Amino acid sequence: ALPISPSKHQFWGLCAAMAANFLALYLNKRNAPYIIWTVVALVCALFFWFTRASSKTGSGSSQSSDPQKPASRGGKRRTVSICLDGLLLGLPADAADTAIAVFLQLCTSCEVFTISLAKEDKDEAEARAALEAMGAFAAGLKRHRVMFSSTEPGRSSMVRQLQPDVHLEASPTVAEALSGKVREVRLVGSSDFPSLKEGAAF
Repeated sequence: ALPISPSKHQFWGLCAAMAANFLALYLNKRNAPYIIWTVVALVCALFFWFTRASSKTGSGSSQSSDPQKPASRGGKRRTVSICLDGLLLGLPADAADTAIAVFLQLCTSCEVFTISLAKEDKDEAEARAALEAMGAFAAGLKRHRVMFSSTEPGRSSMVRQLQPDVHLEASPTVAEALSGKVREVRLVGSSDFPSLKEGAAF
């Protein structure tokens, strides 16, 4: 037959019975104080040990069964660079509205770097003002991640230095130059990614 583990009440009842038998056999006026305090210390030690073991078991089971505990890995947000010319700036009004909505969602969920063509300071100021007006900075885009290049080869070089997880591009020339140089290039307007909505789908 399998041994039966005593319950908590049975355990303490057994301890009390043993203590009573011990006191009946050995207790007298001379040694009574020493024996009583020894028994009290033993009971306190046993109680502390028992309750501590129970609390450890309970806490261990609650941690292992918590499905909401976040994983320690995989928390890093995706890094995305995007060419603004032809994907966000300079679009017709109806296409711009759709592209802006996609871009703002991208700023909320990813670490976004923007690159646009600028020949002079006025072009940079206009691009920054457009991003401000559409709510990009409020959505999470960092101002120091708004970058500019004066040529398409310059944009290619910047993207190679950034090494993003994904680069969203409008120029076939730049996309070709970046092929094999960064992890993934998505040419928006191609058959695979006909619009920014498909290009920014992760």
